Amino acid sequence: MGDLSTEISIMESASKQECVSFGEIPLRFGIWEYGIFIAMLGLSALIGIYFGFMTKKKQDNTEEYLLGGKTMSIFPVSCSLIASHISGSTILGIPTQIYAYGTQYWMFIICAILTLVSIVYVYLPVFHELQMTSCFLYLERRFDRRVRIVASFVFALNVMLFVPAVIYTPALAFSQVSGINLHLVTPIICAICIFYTTVGGLKAVVYTDALQFILMVGATLIVMFLGVRTLGGFSGVWEAAERGGRIILFNMDLNPRLGMSFWTVTLGLSVTWISLVGVTQSSVQRFLSLPDMKKARKSAFIFALGLIFIKSCCIFVGLIMYTKYESCDPYSMGVVKKLDQILPFFIMDVGSSIPGLPGLFIAGIFSAALSSMSTSLNTLAGTIYEDFMRHRLPKASEKQASNTMKIIVVILGLIQLACVFVVERMGTVFYLTLALNGIAAGALLGLFSMGMMMRNANTKGVIAGTLCSLVIVTTIVVGAQFAQRPPPLTLRTDGCAAINGTIPLTEKVILPENDMHWIFLISPMYYPLIGIIIFLSVGYTVSLLTGGYELDDERLLCHFMRSREFRERQKKEEAQYAKIGLALKDLEANGKI
Repeated sequence: MGDLSTEISIMESASKQECVSFGEIPLRFGIWEYGIFIAMLGLSALIGIYFGFMTKKKQDNTEEYLLGGKTMSIFPVSCSLIASHISGSTILGIPTQIYAYGTQYWMFIICAILTLVSIVYVYLPVFHELQMTSCFLYLERRFDRRVRIVASFVFALNVMLFVPAVIYTPALAFSQVSGINLHLVTPIICAICIFYTTVGGLKAVVYTDALQFILMVGATLIVMFLGVRTLGGFSGVWEAAERGGRIILFNMDLNPRLGMSFWTVTLGLSVTWISLVGVTQSSVQRFLSLPDMKKARKSAFIFALGLIFIKSCCIFVGLIMYTKYESCDPYSMGVVKKLDQILPFFIMDVGSSIPGLPGLFIAGIFSAALSSMSTSLNTLAGTIYEDFMRHRLPKASEKQASNTMKIIVVILGLIQLACVFVVERMGTVFYLTLALNGIAAGALLGLFSMGMMMRNANTKGVIAGTLCSLVIVTTIVVGAQFAQRPPPLTLRTDGCAAINGTIPLTEKVILPENDMHWIFLISPMYYPLIGIIIFLSVGYTVSLLTGGYELDDERLLCHFMRSREFRERQKKEEAQYAKIGLALKDLEANGKI
C-alpha cells in the first residue's frame, strides 16, 4: 500500500510539472567563464612566484620548504587542511552520490567527530612533542629503519594511486562544460600545480589552498542558494527528495554489500579519515608547521567544523540536483554520458543566467583538485628525500636538499599526469577514490596505532601485518573492479519532452546477479576497516610469538598508555621549565638580560 501511494504522489507531482527540455540549455563556457577560470589558475601561479622568489625567507632549506619555518598561522593552515582533504572528488562525487543513492552519507558527521577526538587526544600530541620533520621518523624511533622504509613506501604508493583520480575529476567536469578534450586540459592543470608547488614550498601550498578553499566554498554556496531560490525554497527541495526516497539517514542493514548504510559510513569512513588526517604525513606536516600544540588543537577543531560545513553543502547540492531533475533525469536521457557529469551539466543549466557563475564553480572544483595535488606533491617529495635519500647524501647542504626535493616534485607530477589516463577507464569518481584510498589507509593507521598503543608491538609484527593487509585489500580492490555495483535509486524520465514522437517511461536499472565471490562485492567504504583489522590481528599475534618488545622511551606512546611514574616525572619537568621561563621573562622585563 505504501509503495502504491508513493507512486501516485510521484505521478501527481509529474503531472503538475511542465515537460523538461534540454535543448535550450547552453552547454559550453563563454568569455566570463573562461576569464574567471584563467584568473584562478593565474593567482595560484603568482602565489608560488611570490613565496619562491620575492619573500625574504626563500624556500632553500628543509624546514622552510616542508614546515614553513614553523611560523604558520592557524587560519591558513586550517583552510589548507580542509582544502587538501576536500578534493575535486568531494565537490563532484558527493552531489552525484546523493543524487543517485540518497543522503546516508550525511552520517559522516559522526566520522568527523571521531576523527577530531583521535587527532587531538591520541596522535597529534605524540607528533608535536617529538617535533619530527617526517612522521615516518617516529616509526624508526619506535621500531627500526626497516619499518620507516616500509611505511614510507606504502604512503608513496597510496599517494601515487590517489592523486591521478583527483586530477581526473576536474578534467572530466571541464571537458563537459567546455568541449575541450580532457587529455588536453589535464597537462595544463598539472603544469601549473607542479610549478607553484616546486618553487613555493609549503607556504605556497598552504596559502594557495586557503585561496582555493575560499573559492570552492563561495562557489558552492552561490550555486546552492541559486538552486534553492529557483526550486521553491528548502522545503520544496526536501519534499521532492522525500518523494524520490532520497532522504536516508539510518539504514541499519548489516549487509556489507550495500554501497551506503549507517555502518559503512560510520565504521569504514572513520578509519579512512583518521588515517588520512591523523597519521598521514601531509596532515602531520601542517600541524607541525604551527608553533605550539594549543594552536594545533584549534586548527584541528576548525578543520572538523569546516569539513562538516562544506560536505553538508555538497550533500544539499545533490538534493537540489535531484529536485531539478526529479521527473527527467539527464543521465537516463543520454544528455550526459556519465553520472559524474550531471553536476557540471546542472551548473550550466541553473547558473548560465549569471555571467561567470559556471566558471566560478568549475574553478572551485579545480581548486579542490589543485590543493590535493599540491599537498601530495610537497609531502611526497619530503618523504622520499627524508626517508630514501638523505642518508645517502650526508654532505648535502640545506639548499641542495631543497633543490633536490623540487626536482622530485617535478618527476612525481609527470608520473601522476601519465597515470590519469589509466584512471579514466575505472569506475565512478566517488567509489574510485574510496577504493584507492582503502588500499593503504588501514595499514598506515595500524602502523602508528600499534606503535603508540601497544607496548609489545615489534618490527616483525608490524611488517607482517603491513604485508598481509596490503596483499589482501589490494586483491579485493582489483577483483571488485570486475564486479557490478548496486544500481542507483529510481531515476525518472516521465517528465521529459517527447523525443522522436515518444515519451520515455520511468526506468530503474536492475543489474543481473553477480557470480563473483562475496568478498569482491563488499562496499569500498569497508576496505580501510578490513585493512586495519587484518593488520592488528596479524601484527599483534606475530609480535607476541616473536618475543614482544621492551620499550625504553615512553614518549613514543600516546599519553594514556604511558606509565604513571613517567607522567608524574614529566609533569614535574614541565613545571620546572615553566618556572625557568617565568624567571627569564622577569629578568628581561627588568632589563637585566
